[in-house]
Amino acid sequence: MFRPLFIALAVTIAAGTVLFMDHKNETAAETLSPAQQENPLLAEWKGPYGGVLPFDKVRIADFKPSLERAMSNNLAEIDKIASNPAAPTFENTFIPLEESGQELSRASTFFSVWSSSMNTAEFQPVQAEMQPKLAAHYDKITQNAALFKRIETVYKSPATKKLTPEQQRLVKVYYDNYVHAGAALDQAKKTRLSEINQQLAGLYTKFNQNLQGEEGELFVQIDKESDLSGLPQSLKEAAAEDAKSKGKTGWIIRNTRSSTDPFLTYADNRGLRHRRFSRPRRRLGDPAA
Repeated sequence: MFRPLFIALAVTIAAGTVLFMDHKNETAAETLSPAQQENPLLAEWKGPYGGVLPFDKVRIADFKPSLERAMSNNLAEIDKIASNPAAPTFENTFIPLEESGQELSRASTFFSVWSSSMNTAEFQPVQAEMQPKLAAHYDKITQNAALFKRIETVYKSPATKKLTPEQQRLVKVYYDNYVHAGAALDQAKKTRLSEINQQLAGLYTKFNQNLQGEEGELFVQIDKESDLSGLPQSLKEAAAEDAKSKGKTGWIIRNTRSSTDPFLTYADNRGLRHRRFSRPRRRLGDPAA
């Protein structure tokens, strides 16, 4: 489903109340081989409650080819909508827009989880490469002149007033956000805007990686088990494993919410609150940060 990050929430809320017909987009599935359809980043999620994400099957090596294929299929879907010879209507423009990009939505969900919560040294080069490409991809969609023309035509059409309130809201959200994203600019300004968006995507990624690297090196080392009084055994064991991973003795409380929150909540750590988090001397932005 096409949803640039900056319009995802508004469009999702608006679309959630709309009762659409049960259309199924089989375009992407038709272009995938059986092996590619089994790719956990692209495959439909199976199970209750709309499906369960197969985190245990994800490999970092799958991210780049999966995202690139999903973006390519998404652009093909968008081109099909934009080149439709029929006059623009809500049914032939907004419904297929809402149904497009489902592969990319699934792959991007995994990509976002790895970017925010599982950002390892192995994943970071993939993130640095793909984040600007994703920004460029969404710009290609919002800057598609033929597509925007269809959106604008429906938005300004008197027939739109006969749509349900939810459908009218969806049309307005799409139109407003495409305009805000630069769809009405001339080509030179569109090109410049896309360059800026890609540059920002790269800078945001670098900053977040530096920040995560800096926070990952901060910790409190504890030498006496009595200082962990009140902490569940599972968290004590995790703190001990963290210490071993850094070649330290005792226990380590990392500067992460999953470590500090239970430690400050459960442990009888009076007398420890004055301790500062330790870290190697390193400037933010250093290659190892």
